[in-house]
Amino acid sequence: MSRSFLATSSKRHLLRLDAIGYRADAQDILQGISLAVTSGELVAIVGPNGAGKSTLLQVMAGVLAASQGQVTLDGQPLAQLSRKAVARHIALLPQQTRIDFGFAVHEVVGMGRYPHRGRLQLPSPDDALAVQRAMSATETLPLAERLITEVSGGERQLVLFAQALAQEPRFLLLDEPTANLDIAHQCQVMALLQRLADEGIGVVAVIHDLGLALRCFRRLILLHQGRLVADGPPAAVLNGQTINQVFRVQARFYQDHASGTPLLWFPLPEKVLAPDGSMG
Repeated sequence: MSRSFLATSSKRHLLRLDAIGYRADAQDILQGISLAVTSGELVAIVGPNGAGKSTLLQVMAGVLAASQGQVTLDGQPLAQLSRKAVARHIALLPQQTRIDFGFAVHEVVGMGRYPHRGRLQLPSPDDALAVQRAMSATETLPLAERLITEVSGGERQLVLFAQALAQEPRFLLLDEPTANLDIAHQCQVMALLQRLADEGIGVVAVIHDLGLALRCFRRLILLHQGRLVADGPPAAVLNGQTINQVFRVQARFYQDHASGTPLLWFPLPEKVLAPDGSMG
């Protein structure tokens, strides 16, 4: 739909992390991470498995409390805000969300409106419009009357994306938003994320596909062993040196002549293939 997901506003919002550390089970998961995201940015968090990407996203959303440092939204510590107050500004789409009850899809999307309603307050026309716009943007309107327990994994991912959009957040945080989606819906989601950023929403997504991160995002945050390794334009963050240092693989870069964006190719290690080409 052509209408913006945000009310017209020229104000820029700032989500800031200062010297963030997070410790669990006697292990440091995040250490000394400082960064800031402004509304309207399109940012990908990348790094190997176990780097702390999902944990960082949850700390940014206020779901996990930092063991050290502070997260602030427009200068106000998240720890001083209620969950409902945080949810009016920040929406988090985890990689996995369990919904075991037989709610209709439109009811699940409508749950995203809880930060904007009083206790026991019935949905308003504004709520209904926000739900319809979110479902239209994610192409989930045809699923509206189906039970969430009966849709596919990819469809469920899109429904939960619509739920996050229905919150009308200033910052949208997503953990692997294209997981379980076919290529057509991956393209749809990436185009929507770019549109949301253009409309002034701060978009931060954990992405495992480095090629996707290079092509589609405007800023990358690279984590390794819970520390911030690099933060900046994609081509500066993901280069041969950093990829070898963090992922322990050699990367070859090519340029897509149609779009001008860089493409990545990773040769298989020699020990994987026997001399005759068979698996070693």
